[in-house]
Amino acid sequence: MKKRGSRMIRRKCCGTALLACLLMTGLQAQEKVDELMEGFDDTPAMEQTEQNNDLLSEVDEGDLVDPQENDTIRTRYPSKRILPEGLSGYIKQQAVYSYAGATPHQGFSSLRATLFVDYEHKFSNGWKFKSNVRSFHDWVYDTRTLPYTSAEKKALRSEVELFDVYLEGSLSDKLDFRIGRQVVVWGRSDTIRITDVLNPIDNRQPGMVDIKDLRLPVAMAKLDYYIGKWRITPIVILEQRFTKDPPYGSQFYPLATPLPPESDADKITYALSVGGEFSGWDVNFYAAHIYDDSKFVQDPMGINALIKHHTVTMYGVALNYLSGSWLIKTEAAYFDALHYTMAPERRLSRLDMLAGVECNGIADTMISYDVSVRHFTAYDRRLSLESVPLPGGGTLSLLPVARDTWQHALRISSDFMNDTLHTNYLISLFGKRVDEGGFQRAWIEYDVTDDWKLSAGAVDYIGGSKLFDHFKDDDLLFADMTYSF
Repeated sequence: MKKRGSRMIRRKCCGTALLACLLMTGLQAQEKVDELMEGFDDTPAMEQTEQNNDLLSEVDEGDLVDPQENDTIRTRYPSKRILPEGLSGYIKQQAVYSYAGATPHQGFSSLRATLFVDYEHKFSNGWKFKSNVRSFHDWVYDTRTLPYTSAEKKALRSEVELFDVYLEGSLSDKLDFRIGRQVVVWGRSDTIRITDVLNPIDNRQPGMVDIKDLRLPVAMAKLDYYIGKWRITPIVILEQRFTKDPPYGSQFYPLATPLPPESDADKITYALSVGGEFSGWDVNFYAAHIYDDSKFVQDPMGINALIKHHTVTMYGVALNYLSGSWLIKTEAAYFDALHYTMAPERRLSRLDMLAGVECNGIADTMISYDVSVRHFTAYDRRLSLESVPLPGGGTLSLLPVARDTWQHALRISSDFMNDTLHTNYLISLFGKRVDEGGFQRAWIEYDVTDDWKLSAGAVDYIGGSKLFDHFKDDDLLFADMTYSF
């Protein structure tokens, strides 16, 4: 029965991927037809030339696109800024519809309005100060009188958060410095995190947003020292933040019981990166003594149960090789002294590995595939437990941890209509035989103008594990409108 279910999942995913590819191919063919028909309009050639000259006379020289960078020269009217220099941002309204969700998350499950404001100032000595703030309010909790939990309302109804805020500049020709809240990306995979361990993510709506838009900045002090083609980067992590998971009672919370309160972590931790860039390839070596982002429930059967994060040591490497239009990616990371609730007295070690390939040989199209495995060097069978007993009866629900956790990710992206229409497809599946759940997402983005953007798509959750079986029927449709200023 499991093999049959696996085949059904693969057929469903392959069918969706084939449909996405056919859609992209059709759009590309339509673009070719449009290009061939451009010269057959009703406007005489002389009159058309005069119109073009009139238009070009109203456009600043700096607004023309270099014809060597784009086959079609596009012009636009220069925007008139009304905001102070260095201030920018966007306003976005998003609607999410769960057409098969359970109460209270059926129908419109989110109506989130987001405001993002960014400020950047460059000093005369070359230093730069940058800060931004993001706030959101979800109107669904005001317009629907449904039995939402207090934890869900507190986490998802509204939020105001200081994101990036840092000062950076050069101390010498070979030494750069940055201090403040920032994002430091390790590794090259756009979907699976192996060596990318310094910044937590906002995972309260899993599968909806790419990792690059989910990372949460952390206060760090970072030096970049350059020696020839090598860069040495010591980092002091001044602030400890952890991934924002779905709150209890929300659409994507996978457990039957709430987790205990979480304790603070306030120790200063450290990291080091040494990387070199060469002709056609680059390599980076990593080391870090950091807090583990995963949750450890201390004394789960006692009255003082508490979620804690313990420090771990990580060593990693990432190697990338570029050959023509092909990029080969490899990453590996070793973690020591990992803590797990099911085996509290053990300190386990894990080896994470990734291999990936990215192809950019098709015009305006990118295709990538990554596969990873997280392997315990010494496994404790208690990690397969799904619950532990609580005092006075009842149990604390847990997500089992397998000896080997496999993940696959296929991504296809194409641009059309002079890079104003963007089509995307992503499927991420777990299990060596892709039979342990995951999700697939297809979405389209359209740049109406330089300031306005529309996007719409769908997320399909696929069952196969305790985590994904919980919301495998909560498939989503979403659409949003963004105004940038």
